[in-house]
Amino acid sequence: MSSLNNPTSVTSLRLTQGTALFLSSFSSGVSLTLSAFVVPRLLESPRGVMLTQWLRTYTLGATTMPFATAVTAAAYVWLGLKTPGIPLARSRMYLAAAGLTVGIIPYTVAFMGGTNGRLKEMEKEANSVQANVPSPEVRAEERSAKALVDWWGMLNLGRAAMLISGAVCGLVATL
Repeated sequence: MSSLNNPTSVTSLRLTQGTALFLSSFSSGVSLTLSAFVVPRLLESPRGVMLTQWLRTYTLGATTMPFATAVTAAAYVWLGLKTPGIPLARSRMYLAAAGLTVGIIPYTVAFMGGTNGRLKEMEKEANSVQANVPSPEVRAEERSAKALVDWWGMLNLGRAAMLISGAVCGLVATL
């Protein structure tokens, strides 16, 4: 008798699929929103405000997104390895979804770590010294900070692409 005939197994399977797909899609949306909507609004702000808001946004993301991606990846791994009777191709799609989803963590460290560190330093510098007098140096720092926040938004699109790809793999495996 197949374990899929057991209502509890079917319920667990469907809940896990729904949770993984929801978290995967939600994380994709959050990441894409940062680059498409938040960064352009940050770039409209003065340097100190922009960097403070970037740091607050970064801190919130750094405290929530790794956990969400780990839970999502774990759900996809469970689905890929434990779902009874699914074809190997579907199992591999779940595992690909897991890899793409959790892959944003090493991507962030490898490709965004330097930018994140520099932006944190700039935020401290901008808010430790009150440079209210416009000078060529202040204007150059403003341009540099804005260019770095803009670059961060571009790098973040890589994470969004990974999350979207993971969500698509999870959806294809589920359907």
